[in-house]
Amino acid sequence: MMKVLLIQPLPAPIFDILQTALAGKAQVQMLSSIDETEFARAAATAEVLINGFGKLTARMLALAPKVRFVQQLGVGYDNLDLEAIRHAGILVANAPGVNTEAVAEHTVMLMLTWLKKFSQAEQAARANKWATLTLTQAGIGDLATATVGLIGFGAIGQAVAERLRGFGPRLLYTARHRAALSIEEKSGVVYVSFAELLATARVVSLHLPLAEETRHMMGAKELAQMQAGAVLINTSRGALVDETALLQALESGQIGGAALDVLEHEADGGNPFTNLPQVIVTPHTAGLSQAATNKLFQIAFGNVVRYVIGQPPQYLIS
Repeated sequence: MMKVLLIQPLPAPIFDILQTALAGKAQVQMLSSIDETEFARAAATAEVLINGFGKLTARMLALAPKVRFVQQLGVGYDNLDLEAIRHAGILVANAPGVNTEAVAEHTVMLMLTWLKKFSQAEQAARANKWATLTLTQAGIGDLATATVGLIGFGAIGQAVAERLRGFGPRLLYTARHRAALSIEEKSGVVYVSFAELLATARVVSLHLPLAEETRHMMGAKELAQMQAGAVLINTSRGALVDETALLQALESGQIGGAALDVLEHEADGGNPFTNLPQVIVTPHTAGLSQAATNKLFQIAFGNVVRYVIGQPPQYLIS
């Protein structure tokens, strides 16, 4: 019987869903930790790996010689060594589109939370302090009068634009490939260059995958091109932003703030912005609504079932 290995621990109810889906079809095992020794022991006989947020490297694949299919639990796959996977002749798939709505909503929430000084207001009220004048002097913004710039205009970028239209901001976007005129008109967006967007938008929001050409695309040079009171929003991948440069730009007042759902080092102690009140950080939860996670596991686990019973898996990463 084929062996399927879930290589990061997940809550028991989720593992139960996988076990139920593969009952009688495959042996299913979940690692209790990310310890390499445990992985080596379990992966030696596995033919299918299911990966979540952890890295899947060439070294790990060498410990799993029988693996022929990898299913990624999510849309992004920058944590996979695709070159090593393909060199080994292994099929790999993700679960595209499962969290588009969830991430778009979270993005708009971060914009509003920052503009409305929500975190500072809530903390002051929780401390039983009525800081109305202080918050007003700090400047409470409106989306209606803002210029919002979207960097990247795929499914999530378009979903953000759709949700922003009701608020009434001016919407700009830039992307490697300009969208069709019909999409621009439907979304209410105007295409501009990267440089013009940075110089014009009060709210700059990133909606790009992580690749070598996008790593640290928001560095010291790019941050310097933003308006002094502008805010950077990132719900994509942490490494799109040079955090050292961002920290310097924030501390110097070069830009007004940031609202981030992703960081370069997403673990305890990995947040370098904890002492900056003008920065909001959430722990990579934008895409983890109940509806999104249910859809994710339905698609990903269903794809594993397809492979196990001999059907071609869907959503292969080319």
